Amino acid sequence: MSGEEYHVPVLVGEVSELFAFGGGGVYVDGTLGGGGHFRAIAERLPEASILIGIDRDGEAVERARQAEFYGISAKIIIEQARFSEFDAVLSRHGIERVHGLFADLGVSSRQIDEPARGFTYMREAPLDMRMNQADGMTAAEFLERCGEDELADVLDEYGEIRNARRLAKAIKDFMVGNKMETSADLKRCITKEYGNRADIKLTAKLFQALRIKTNGELTELQTFLDKSATYLAKGGRVAVISYHSLEDRTVKDFFRKAEAKCVCDPNQPICVCGKQVLFKRINRKAITASDEEIKRNPRSRSARLRVAERC
Repeated sequence: MSGEEYHVPVLVGEVSELFAFGGGGVYVDGTLGGGGHFRAIAERLPEASILIGIDRDGEAVERARQAEFYGISAKIIIEQARFSEFDAVLSRHGIERVHGLFADLGVSSRQIDEPARGFTYMREAPLDMRMNQADGMTAAEFLERCGEDELADVLDEYGEIRNARRLAKAIKDFMVGNKMETSADLKRCITKEYGNRADIKLTAKLFQALRIKTNGELTELQTFLDKSATYLAKGGRVAVISYHSLEDRTVKDFFRKAEAKCVCDPNQPICVCGKQVLFKRINRKAITASDEEIKRNPRSRSARLRVAERC
């Protein structure tokens, strides 16, 4: 199960070195995708281990279930779920503690390259953008239901778009007399407001904001991180690959706060907070792809890997 034709995984060697280590235990890949990281971790685990792969994308889960895991000693479990719901998967299998948690927050190459999924603005596609196409509202449905103020807030918070209110108003005004069902519709709206020379970065930020909103991605990530402290055994590790500043900032801030020994006012003479140190960071600076990997896979350029160990 290489997953190469489905998705080119990033930082595979770095993940398997920092994440899959030691003796037997329970490990969770919360974003199975094409299975590249899953396979790399599985190859490092001894027979006594359990490796659980979960994904909210039914296609990825079905593909993994049909794969052959030749040469793998660890017990393999595959389930469909959001990565923030890994605790429910553990509960179904009577597992209370894990020794590793992993999440790759990127959209898979398969999802990007499949027009029907609606993740790309490079070709005409329905504005779906759901990781699980059987669950929740599409991006088009969100645009239809939201008000101008809510849309502006989404564009500002999740897309970090300058003057988000202008774009939100342009979209809602465009929708008065036009359909907003495909990526082409959205691009026509942008062209109408900003002209033919509209910055492609604006389009990218708009699609990012809608995708994050559609899938609740930052909420999913925060929930996953909060739960990691509860379910990781002492010495267990959590590894996260992020692809944009909002995700990376969330991971970095969580690890920094979890590592802090004291949260008292700096002017207070003695510590009275009694804060528990939950994690220690394995890498203070995010690990990035090598020049060689970026040359092989340009989508790895924005990847940032952070790893922390449970104290």
